[in-house]
Amino acid sequence: MVESGVSDPEPSGVRPVVGVLSPFLGGWYFGGVLEGIAQVAADAGAAVVAVQTLDAGTDQLELSEPPHPPHPLAWDHAAGFVVIVNAASGKYLHEIQAGGRPVVVVSHEYPELDCPTVFPDNRVGVRAAVEHLIRHGHRRIAFAGFMGAQDQRERCETYRRSLIAHGITPDPDLIFEADDNQKAGGEGAARAMLAAGLPSTAVLAGTDLNAIGLIEVLTAAGCRLPGDQAVVGFDDLSDASFTEPRLTTVRQPLFRVGSTAAEVLLSAIDGSGGGPVRHEVATHLVVRESCGCPAAEFPGSEADAVRSPDTLRAEGRSQYRERTKLQLALSNQYDISLDLLRSHEEDPRQLGWLRRTSARAGCLGLWTETPGSGDQPLAIVGHFDRATRTGPLPPVRASGFPPQATLDAGRAEPGLLTFVVPVRVRNRDWGLLATVDRVDLQAATGREPINQWAALLTVALDYQAVLRTLRAQEEQLRESALYDHLTGLPNRPYFLQLLASAVASGPGVAVLFVDLDEFKLVNDTYGHSVGDQILMEVAERLRTELGRHGTAGRFGGDEFLVLLDALDDGHTPATMAERLQAALNRPHRLAGRQLVVTASIGLALAHNTTAADAESLVRDADTAMYWAKRNGGQAVFEPRMHDEVLTRLHDDA
Repeated sequence: MVESGVSDPEPSGVRPVVGVLSPFLGGWYFGGVLEGIAQVAADAGAAVVAVQTLDAGTDQLELSEPPHPPHPLAWDHAAGFVVIVNAASGKYLHEIQAGGRPVVVVSHEYPELDCPTVFPDNRVGVRAAVEHLIRHGHRRIAFAGFMGAQDQRERCETYRRSLIAHGITPDPDLIFEADDNQKAGGEGAARAMLAAGLPSTAVLAGTDLNAIGLIEVLTAAGCRLPGDQAVVGFDDLSDASFTEPRLTTVRQPLFRVGSTAAEVLLSAIDGSGGGPVRHEVATHLVVRESCGCPAAEFPGSEADAVRSPDTLRAEGRSQYRERTKLQLALSNQYDISLDLLRSHEEDPRQLGWLRRTSARAGCLGLWTETPGSGDQPLAIVGHFDRATRTGPLPPVRASGFPPQATLDAGRAEPGLLTFVVPVRVRNRDWGLLATVDRVDLQAATGREPINQWAALLTVALDYQAVLRTLRAQEEQLRESALYDHLTGLPNRPYFLQLLASAVASGPGVAVLFVDLDEFKLVNDTYGHSVGDQILMEVAERLRTELGRHGTAGRFGGDEFLVLLDALDDGHTPATMAERLQAALNRPHRLAGRQLVVTASIGLALAHNTTAADAESLVRDADTAMYWAKRNGGQAVFEPRMHDEVLTRLHDDA
């Protein structure tokens, strides 16, 4: 159950917001429906927020199962939703209805849902196509289409009924299933037809893209079209006028499908609409050469149409404009892609790259919690508006996304919509991208610009996250290389670097070598965990007493080093050694015990010492520390101490 603290739909008199749920947000089909919705909404003074329910960068596919969106996107804004095909699960749509928002579904039926639907009139168009082929003398008419889509199943059933109505018994061997509604599905169906020996003389394809795939494969196999096989499609894509032969097809008025859905929804919102009935939009046959028409034998035929020089010039100008527009779009998309992939140079979350696009406005919301489901909060980390300058936008929840400022930008001109796409690719979910723009009818489905932007933005954010992780790991490695893991003090190599640098900077440097007396007894008696706690406490006492006057380091085990290089008039190396020893000799209270661990300190002064002799200075302090350990307290290094050590070593030898 998607939970949301959504508000009631907008009250009467307030310009409503029409919500749209769609698998994709552009292309000839989804874009055509959206364009019709946008026009009716603009006439009614309503805004439109269209939500893509599939992940960014999703490949074109046929949805066998509708997705279940994890968040109540735009529920605070939308007074109702148009759902294009199976964009969302019935459960999700039922939850929308339970919140008082009507739902209208385009070209799909949910058995569990009580709501109006809008379909193209598949029966009229398919019946006209079958009857047209029968008038051409065809009796062996095949059907090729994707049976996973409700529209295609309806078209196939109408095809069967039309044959029966004309005394032709449908042959199940003449039904060739396509894998999808795309060109590849038609290519597969054509290969199956050829493998069966091409048992038909004509074929009705479920979509124009199926038909185009059929034509290419059959032509490549040596079939003469329409002589060996007549072909009829469904949709009337612009490509249908440029196939060889030109494709006869059923025109599906997608703009009118969308506008009808919007009209039905607005009527349901204001309470004037009817019940959950099916609304059908008229389709009609567009006749060209692929069905076998030799001339204008049939009313409305485009076959053998005479093209005047003026018509040809107009078509040439139109093609030039389209080519120029395509080149510009490709160039812009290239620049945008580079902007998004240069996330290490400029933060893509600020949406500066949107200036290269046609978008009027946009915003980016990132989840402030681990992405899950429900009405989760989003931080608006980037906001873009071509027309006005606005400050930072406050955070919103999923139900309130996109923010009101972005929706208001979508009301600025008729035909503008607010698009919302998940910034999510597979298991990486960052948030939501919203843009205010017009419908793109030219892009291939699933390749709409906003879909690409959201996918690239996901990659850019992933890249930034990887960089942050690498930098953190680099810092950890640096810390490990320079600092003692237990106490956090500089380790021996790093301390020697600091000492060499201090010695090179001038005189007045001293080194203390600190050793804890009989520390091994602590570890042997109480365990290493207690010993570690004492070592950490010793490090903290050294830091506290030194303050800004010097730096403590860990030499190893229970030995510490202190660099004194910032003493003022009130402090000398000897007095600092006394302070440190007094601090270290204080009892330690651990787990109810009071332990006294004393320290011996050796002190060495740098007089004419060079940076290269930093280790020698530490050695001298170490020698003084052992002198102090024998005599108690602390000691300042004198050359005789070193001579005595050498004498003892020679005597032992």
